[in-house]
Amino acid sequence: MDYKVNLEWRRDLFHMASVAIPLGYLLFPKEVVLWGIVLASVVYVGSDLLRLFHKGFARFFYKIVGDLVKRRERKNLIGSSYFLIGAFFCVLLFPKEAALPALFVASLSDVAASFIGSRWGKHPLRGSRTIEGSLCFFFSASFLILISYPGPKVWGVLVAFFSTLIEAFSLWVDDNLSLPLGTAFLLWIFL
Repeated sequence: MDYKVNLEWRRDLFHMASVAIPLGYLLFPKEVVLWGIVLASVVYVGSDLLRLFHKGFARFFYKIVGDLVKRRERKNLIGSSYFLIGAFFCVLLFPKEAALPALFVASLSDVAASFIGSRWGKHPLRGSRTIEGSLCFFFSASFLILISYPGPKVWGVLVAFFSTLIEAFSLWVDDNLSLPLGTAFLLWIFL
């Protein structure tokens, strides 16, 4: 396995830990989930911010996570920090029926797209995105929404399509922030 594929695989495994948030939301009330996200954010986003503004801590941080940090994230927040922020506002602002499927999509479909796109993607779409990865995102998002969204199923598939566009073409905002919020907003419209 070449280094780039191995690195992407390790990033995907790390990203999959984010599924703990929607799984937790299945089991616990909104307030408990929000506090859990806040506690995780204090540690994770706090250390991410410290990394950006304290060179000594940055050296320590990079010894631990090393090359899991993408080049574009070296001078910005890491995608996981954006996900925690997006998950917090997703749970805070939207009903559970919209937030839960959105968080599953942001956790699992994003990883599925990265996994398929980095290994078998042959048709570039934008940046590191591929048509194959985006198709995988769409089908996995459709599946996750169809099994977890109580609203109209046709709307759920349309939301999966729009979420695929958000994931593939987020230009000004990290997709780890825009994806859970955009998906939850679109699902909320037809609740």
